[in-house]
Amino acid sequence: MAGDPHYVREYRRLVRGLLKRSASEADAMEKAVGGAFEKVGAAQAKLVKELCPQGGFHLIDVGCGSGRLAHALRAETRVSYTGFDVVPDLVAYAEKICDRPDWRFDTISELALPVENAQADIIMFMSVFTHLKPDEIKTYLAEAFRVLKPGGRIVATYIDPDAAAHKHFSLPALMQVITRAAGRNVMLTRTPRATLSQWMEEAGFTVERAITDKSLGQHALIAAKSTAAPS
Repeated sequence: MAGDPHYVREYRRLVRGLLKRSASEADAMEKAVGGAFEKVGAAQAKLVKELCPQGGFHLIDVGCGSGRLAHALRAETRVSYTGFDVVPDLVAYAEKICDRPDWRFDTISELALPVENAQADIIMFMSVFTHLKPDEIKTYLAEAFRVLKPGGRIVATYIDPDAAAHKHFSLPALMQVITRAAGRNVMLTRTPRATLSQWMEEAGFTVERAITDKSLGQHALIAAKSTAAPS
């Protein structure tokens, strides 16, 4: 719809086009999350389990897409999972392939998480901030801080314009406009690590470390919410 935010309009149009052009639904769903469905999903799941090594935990997967991370975690009985995405087709597919009636999959269209305060142990933003404007990223960081339990963590991937490994993500401005207008692309945001770290700190997080290998498909920052009581 014309009145929807850019990330809703563009992603829904992109996925509709992929479903029409692809050989199968599964092919379209893999392309919608950038490919490497099994490989990247396994790497994301491995990281989640490293961050939550013991006991049950509540994971919120913002931009869950077609279920790349959820599918890799579907056998984990200790995970309470909530997945949000702006594209109904992706959400429905993720729910179908995971076959976990106890998990929650919802479509959202705003930069607000329909979750009560201090509910999540970990919040994943996989290839989400890479398609948002700076003020939209900051809004999501504030929401994540609200929803996380004290001591909880966020993991957010980003495209760093200063990283040689991310040069292939660069697209001339005119080409980005043309491909977005044609429904074959979405807005691509490149954010230096130092800038994203600063925004996280301003939201109240403590940045713990960066992941710069290729396992997640992009670089990532891990940040924690303090366990201290509010002053």
